[in-house]
Amino acid sequence: MQRLKVPELFLGLLAIALAVVVTSRSVAGVIRDRQHLHDTISVTGSARKPISANLVRWSLTVRDTAPDAAHAARLLRRDVAQVEAFLRRAGIPAEAISPAVVTSEELVTQLRGHRRLVRYRVAQRLDVRTREIDVVEPVARRIGELLERGIDVSARPLRYLSTELTQAKLEALPAATEDARRRAEIIVKGLGGRIGAMRSSSLGVYQVTPRDSTDVSDYGINDTTSREKDVIAVVRATFAVER
Repeated sequence: MQRLKVPELFLGLLAIALAVVVTSRSVAGVIRDRQHLHDTISVTGSARKPISANLVRWSLTVRDTAPDAAHAARLLRRDVAQVEAFLRRAGIPAEAISPAVVTSEELVTQLRGHRRLVRYRVAQRLDVRTREIDVVEPVARRIGELLERGIDVSARPLRYLSTELTQAKLEALPAATEDARRRAEIIVKGLGGRIGAMRSSSLGVYQVTPRDSTDVSDYGINDTTSREKDVIAVVRATFAVER
């Protein structure tokens, strides 16, 4: 049997050693890539979309009291007619005024000697729904004129609504997603990496607040007290991180 010369044996062992080193580095690279394959970052983005109310709702309640129900009902019919005329003269269209059902209750006052004083109170609500916000606002400030006439009327605060709220929410959503991406890019760039594709996202509750308000709620806010509003969308997004 022929024996290998020393130089040939040395060269063979060196070649094997180099192959092992190259293989080890390749395996290490694969392991490192797999470790970073699942690197992600989760951030929250938000966007604010200004919106103006284009619809107002308003409720007034007229009441009357009399010794018998029929008398109370006649008084109520007269006073409701006066209130409706007042609203129409102020510029509110008749079709924007909707009378609700009449309610009644018996009021009993105990007197001395087991006597009772029985009176009847009747009431009717008038609901106003119109786009004529500039007409309704000054009328709401003049309810005191009806009280001065002796009409028992009370009014709830104006409710400002928007028929474009759904569209505003949709427009705020992509802006909130883009804000989340920008935040992620800034954070990852500071760590020497870059973001990849979005892995997942979830939408938080919308906040509809008065203009420039900082109020938030875990359950969302749906403001109806202000004419000028902000629709705020919040998105939580997870992005891949590339080294």
